[in-house]
Amino acid sequence: MNARKQDFMVMAWGAALAVAFAGAGCTKTGGSSPDQGSDKAAPGVAAPKTTAPEARTAPPPAEKIKLTINDFGVFGYKPLFAEYQQSHPNIEIVESVNEYNTHHSNLINHLAAGGGAADIEAIDEGFIAQLKARPEQFANLLELGAGQLAQNYPAFKWNGSLSADGKQQIGLGTDVGGLAICYRTDLFARAKLPTEPAEVSALWPTWDKYVETGLKFKAAKTGAAFFDAATNLYNGQVFQLEKAYYEPGTGEIIAAQNPGIKAAWDLTMKAIAQGLSAKLVAWQPDWVTAFQKGTFATITCPAWMQGYIKEHAPTTSGKWNIAAVPGAAGNWGGSWLTIPAQSKHPKEAYELAAFLTAPAQQVRVFKTVGNFPSAIPAMQDPSVSDFKDPFFNNAPTGKIFGDSAVNLKPQFQGEKHGPIRKAMEDGITRVEQGRQKPDESFAQSLKDAARAAR
Repeated sequence: MNARKQDFMVMAWGAALAVAFAGAGCTKTGGSSPDQGSDKAAPGVAAPKTTAPEARTAPPPAEKIKLTINDFGVFGYKPLFAEYQQSHPNIEIVESVNEYNTHHSNLINHLAAGGGAADIEAIDEGFIAQLKARPEQFANLLELGAGQLAQNYPAFKWNGSLSADGKQQIGLGTDVGGLAICYRTDLFARAKLPTEPAEVSALWPTWDKYVETGLKFKAAKTGAAFFDAATNLYNGQVFQLEKAYYEPGTGEIIAAQNPGIKAAWDLTMKAIAQGLSAKLVAWQPDWVTAFQKGTFATITCPAWMQGYIKEHAPTTSGKWNIAAVPGAAGNWGGSWLTIPAQSKHPKEAYELAAFLTAPAQQVRVFKTVGNFPSAIPAMQDPSVSDFKDPFFNNAPTGKIFGDSAVNLKPQFQGEKHGPIRKAMEDGITRVEQGRQKPDESFAQSLKDAARAAR
């Protein structure tokens, strides 16, 4: 029972006593009509004993509980935390936000150590396969009531955090990524390139055409790079592949044999060699600052990337728009909220996680931050599908990312997808920073990926 319900019971009991005493007072002071009682006993009749109300002890106040939540990027939960704490005055929520890879590395270490994890931990799709393979490290949300929420999610999202035997659910879905390209209209205008989304989308039906557009942008000498970081160019291509680092349905790692991986790597190396990259490292401080300074003109843009732009460069509102991603539809990212088994407050943590991921809250997060809902009722909400974001020049983000979500064909990701991906990204960064040649770095990246997958 929460504190607000306790307060209500005490107030209701007090009010009942007040009414009782008020009624007694009226009898004493009112006229002695034939049908009214009197406080005087009839002659020869003993006065009735009056019994004082039995004293009752108010229920003790609800236990004060601190719930910790560790996440990464921009989940958009701060207003929801404030609202939840107001309706649950015994709950204090403490959020800790870390860089993507650091967050997941810390979580893996804390789970292995048996201590140090938060009550709620966010997990991205790049690591969910690895972590759901150890369901004993998490609370089984089916035992806390999550079974009734399965109908809220597409099968791929619900199953994404479900144990292999289907008996343990470790997470509640927060969002899906989709794919698009976010671009700076002011920089495109300066380069004398189209600025309207349909015309910009027509510039790059393929990733090769995207790079060709980059060369035109570079020739205009705007002072800005065409894109932010080569890792994001690479990942945009990889997340469109039917299969990437694993043979679907198996544990076989195919990174070295997959022509799609090599093609994505080669085009990324070409773009680096042609000077189209700002040579930033995604998620690091310089990358964040570059959003504010207009250091680059385009960025591979899953729905959640909108949150990064809004949070880190609020003064650029109206300077961005969103175009179609080159090539086929794809999906990059999407997360879950999980409760490590080491949490001392699993029930309260589940109630908070269920609140944060409820369809109504997913709608609110989308409208403020941009993370596209993973709950079906939220996806289908007209206020989502019809939404236009003023920050992005009234781009119809609900339709852009909604269409992407509807057509989403989830890529199979094996247990060590996240570590393998990081090994490839590190190799791209080495080339981008001039520390290694492309072929040497590719060979080393594959070795590092194989090592990470053990």
